[in-house]
Amino acid sequence: MSRRRRQQQQDTTDSNHEVRGPSSALTSFLREQGINAEAIRLRYEETLRQQAEQGTSILYEGDEETEEIRAIRQRASIKRSRANNDIDDDEAEINEDDGEGKNYCIECDKEFVVSVYSKKMENYGRIGYLCGDCTAIQIKKDRLSRANEIEARKRRKKVAAALLDREEYKLPSLQDCCIQIISKNIDDVELLGDIGVANSKKISRILSKNRSLDSKTMTLFLDPSLKEIEFWDCSNISSDALTQLAANCPLLESITLNLCGRLHNDNLLYYSDKLKNLQHLNLNGPFLINDSMWQGFFDSDVGRNLKGFHLRNTHRFMPDSLIALLDNCGNNLEYLTLSRLDGLTTKTAYDLLPHYLQKLKHLEISYPNKEELIDDDLIVSLLSINGETLETLILDGCSGLSDQFLIGGIRPFCPSLTKLSTVLLDQITDEGMTQLFTNWEINGGLMDINLSRCIEIGDDGAYAMLEHSGQTLVELSLNSVKLLTKKFFTRLSRNLRFPLLTALDIGFVRSCDDSVLAILSRIAPKLSILEIYGDNRCTHKAIVRSDLRVIGRQSDSI
Repeated sequence: MSRRRRQQQQDTTDSNHEVRGPSSALTSFLREQGINAEAIRLRYEETLRQQAEQGTSILYEGDEETEEIRAIRQRASIKRSRANNDIDDDEAEINEDDGEGKNYCIECDKEFVVSVYSKKMENYGRIGYLCGDCTAIQIKKDRLSRANEIEARKRRKKVAAALLDREEYKLPSLQDCCIQIISKNIDDVELLGDIGVANSKKISRILSKNRSLDSKTMTLFLDPSLKEIEFWDCSNISSDALTQLAANCPLLESITLNLCGRLHNDNLLYYSDKLKNLQHLNLNGPFLINDSMWQGFFDSDVGRNLKGFHLRNTHRFMPDSLIALLDNCGNNLEYLTLSRLDGLTTKTAYDLLPHYLQKLKHLEISYPNKEELIDDDLIVSLLSINGETLETLILDGCSGLSDQFLIGGIRPFCPSLTKLSTVLLDQITDEGMTQLFTNWEINGGLMDINLSRCIEIGDDGAYAMLEHSGQTLVELSLNSVKLLTKKFFTRLSRNLRFPLLTALDIGFVRSCDDSVLAILSRIAPKLSILEIYGDNRCTHKAIVRSDLRVIGRQSDSI
């Protein structure tokens, strides 16, 4: 027998040979302290006796909760009593004239018996019930009112959607209605027929916006005589269907494929073999095409004839691909876009651009893989060669650029420039903008300027820019140019006018308020779209023209 069991037997013998069952540690502790059920019962009876004598209640730990519950019940009781009183009052009104439930209609004054279907309403300050006929009429009016309210809400949503799309909500033409019907029932359409290139593009854009463009609906837009095709959402178009572009449209000169992640090597190889007239290729997201295929495409006869090449969002366009592009068609290129190409990681590839490109009209180099890949020297060198013919310059996200390319590149070499975009160039300063635009006589004025998030530009630089291009400017974005003050807009009001400006974005310019909106409405008579997201001092109280659409006010609601 173990030592532990022997000790237990000894303890049992010492306690007057009483037989006890197993006990827990808590039971043993209470027994040692002299606490047992009898003592607890006696203490409880004593408490009850004192309670009866003194008329007091015992305070437990949950008293606060008990008091709160009691208060809630009391309030609920009051509400029920009030409700009962209201019911009694209603019954009194109903039975005012007749104890059997008869009443007079508050609308037509006809005597009737009130039922559960009778409608209660207020008329001319009196509260009463409607007879059966008047109740039916009132129900129809309520239904019509609700329907009108729903229709008005839908109309407001359409107006708001058009506003966000920077469009004007108006009664659609018969042609637009037909296009909408075709777009909604595109799965049942077997042939579009001769509807014209413009209408075909409209339908294609609507289908792309609704994510309805797929391998089946795409075939409706294919025609052997077609020279230009645009598909703005190819995410639902299979690779085999993309091959049909070249098979069914051999005369294509321009192809635009957006979100073309399913386009792969075989498709591009087929294009290089079949599309002998291809001159412009615009691709967004062709990440399945590898480096060797790009090189092979540019080495083909089609690749050598390219005049426009626009490529965005792919990591497989490598330095060797860019070199092949420049070697084969660099001298012919007039339009070039290189945007978000993470495969171009060496500066030497970019530095080759000035050695091949000679007659560019459109140049976009945006969001390079690293900041140091695009510097002032490269852009100045490019502009010194192509500046005479260059009309569009987009350098968004090239944050390594500074005032040097403005003063040493754009100012002396770009007389034909009409569009300039420098989004996120945080090293461009107020002084650099002032030096660029002050007395810039070789350029007649820009038409489209985007300075979004150029956070170092202030009043003087922006004023010099508007003073130079104010007469020709059509679109302008000063989004997040936070150093602009209210004095800047006051100065514009006194000295400048913008006769052609139609779209302006001054979102997140904190100095803008209702008076600034009134100034812009007055000095830009053709301004139709004004975006003010983040300008929380602009309210619905601003005095603006009725034809000016203000987008982004916090006080606006649908």
